[in-house]
Amino acid sequence: MRKLVYFFCISIIVLLLIGCGKEDADQTIVNTKNNTGKFAERSRKGDTHEQFSGVEVFPDIKKIIKRGTLNIGIYEDCDPPFIIKDSEGKITGGLDIEITDSLAKLLGVEAVFDSNIKTRAELLKKLNTGEIDIAVGELSHTFDRSKYVYFSNTYVRLRQSLILNKKELIKLNIRDNPYKYICENTCNIGVHADSSYVEFAQSLFPKADVYEYDSLQDALDALNNHEIFAILDDDNEIMLLARKHPEIVLSFTVYELKYQNDNIAMAISPKSPNLCDCINLYLENHDFYFDVDSLMDKYPEAYNYE
Repeated sequence: MRKLVYFFCISIIVLLLIGCGKEDADQTIVNTKNNTGKFAERSRKGDTHEQFSGVEVFPDIKKIIKRGTLNIGIYEDCDPPFIIKDSEGKITGGLDIEITDSLAKLLGVEAVFDSNIKTRAELLKKLNTGEIDIAVGELSHTFDRSKYVYFSNTYVRLRQSLILNKKELIKLNIRDNPYKYICENTCNIGVHADSSYVEFAQSLFPKADVYEYDSLQDALDALNNHEIFAILDDDNEIMLLARKHPEIVLSFTVYELKYQNDNIAMAISPKSPNLCDCINLYLENHDFYFDVDSLMDKYPEAYNYE
């Protein structure tokens, strides 16, 4: 009889333990279904996140958001692939268009482009007065320009390069890079008018006389006529010219100045220091950093003249 009672008690205890285990398991399942995280709603256009509620947006950013537009100035004669146009001259895309369009979307506003700016000097003046927020179009970040407007981080690094007449090099018995020769002698150097290369040439070659030309082709004609000794320009423009006129390799040769960079950046109004910070963060997060080779990979159509 005692054995029967003992067996009955043991059975009751086992059943109770099984029931408790099942209850605990059921409770665990219920808990996994009740997500305790707070759902993050997407911010509406121009809204700030909750942790900044009651805090004013920086005045320069607030002005853009209130206006509803990011005003962008483009140098009219900018080369591809920074600005790409169709046969009628209408802008269809390009690196600078893609970047500034994305920036406008992040700010929750519309990108508005002013593409009728004739000179880079006019572009920088409009920035300085606040008529435009950003200026793009293969803009070189130079020491002189930095006195007047902000610049973003470099997102394209081009190389300064020299174009020379092969016959002239043979005549002067110059077999290596002519950089040293130009530094030590009084030479005529051709550059693109209204470009950073006026500043670059005068800084690199203090003994040289610098002449400005409306186009690289005009400078090349002057070089062919022995009016100038060399042309100083960036490797992107030279690549575009060589792709368009491959026959020029027969008469001219190009020397890349290894340690002389042309850093391309966005210029930003001095009235918008916080916009400059936002742009730099965007460029860093998206790892924008191109050279001529990577530009050709991304925009092969810009270099195709067949």
